[in-house]
Amino acid sequence: MWSVLRRQQGEEYELAAPTRGELNENLNHIARFECKPNHQELDPHLLTEPYGVRVYQKLINNLSSPDLILRQKAVAALIQLFDQKTDHVARTVEYGGIPALVRALKDEDEWVRVSVCVALTKVVGHPRGQQYVLDEKLEMDLKQAVHDEPSVAVEALRTLQALDAHWNDRAGTRALIRCGCIELYIQMAGEGVDEVKAEALKALAKVYNVKEAFIQVLDSQAMPVLTQLLANTSRNVLQGAAENIALLCFYSAGKRAAVANPETTQQLITLMSHEDTQVRIAVSAALMGITVDNAGKELLISNGGIEQILDCVHNEINDTVLINVIKTICNISENPAARPPLMDCVLRLQSIKEDKGANVALVNTATRALEMITWKP
Repeated sequence: MWSVLRRQQGEEYELAAPTRGELNENLNHIARFECKPNHQELDPHLLTEPYGVRVYQKLINNLSSPDLILRQKAVAALIQLFDQKTDHVARTVEYGGIPALVRALKDEDEWVRVSVCVALTKVVGHPRGQQYVLDEKLEMDLKQAVHDEPSVAVEALRTLQALDAHWNDRAGTRALIRCGCIELYIQMAGEGVDEVKAEALKALAKVYNVKEAFIQVLDSQAMPVLTQLLANTSRNVLQGAAENIALLCFYSAGKRAAVANPETTQQLITLMSHEDTQVRIAVSAALMGITVDNAGKELLISNGGIEQILDCVHNEINDTVLINVIKTICNISENPAARPPLMDCVLRLQSIKEDKGANVALVNTATRALEMITWKP
């Protein structure tokens, strides 16, 4: 067989005396694999993937190739590997993939930079990848990637969000807070295109997993920025701003910051009738938090919030929004001025209470609200 191949390739060979069986086997092999004397050269832009562990090193090396097409194919192939199973992430880290990906964040091609951020999001979501980033203090390099075109900035913000993990006691989020990401998120939420604003708000919402971070958020004047964003027209921006206000209002200092500017409550009341369910969920949660404070109760009552709440109780079909609104009713019913108008929703609350197929949490909340509204000394 080897003599046949050498002859086809124009090389010297020694003629042997094969048996008939060997000749048949050789002919079968040639027919199946179509051996040719001059094989066609491969396309220089073709990125072949070797078998086994060699694939990692080859793809990593091609991330810095002078050929743009090979760089694009290399990062796309890595993303495809990461999607198949997490073991590929661990192997890529082992073969030095993270430094190569971080260097590729400065690639001249925007598509490559976006794809590298997507790959890094998958890498830092893996325990071994995140630990490598934290050990080598690469979070600052990831942070710098947000100062780019909007498409890159959005994916870079998602990469930073992926650093928030419970398995290491939020070590990734703590590292980002130390390098100034809270101020960065607030700045990016207040400027730029809506897609970047929405992603910055999602990233900001992650920092509250570190309890002491909310003080730094308030000290960075986040509440005025969030209030301003409530006048935005983007659904994602509205949802993100309201969710952040709701999270801040879990703390007394957050409630005080919210009621310090009456416009915050006014904008939230207006958004109670927004067409998007997720926006209404976030807004109702924020109002529920604000009205725990006595000043928040007075603001809602004085700005016509009771009318919006009663309309929501009678017409809302989403259970989560209803639960938040009814809890808000429980809060403001402590104010004597709110009780007379709230009597208009007693029948509706009674029907929810008696509905055997209703959400258990909704029934319990309605029962509590009925007790508070109809309470007499």
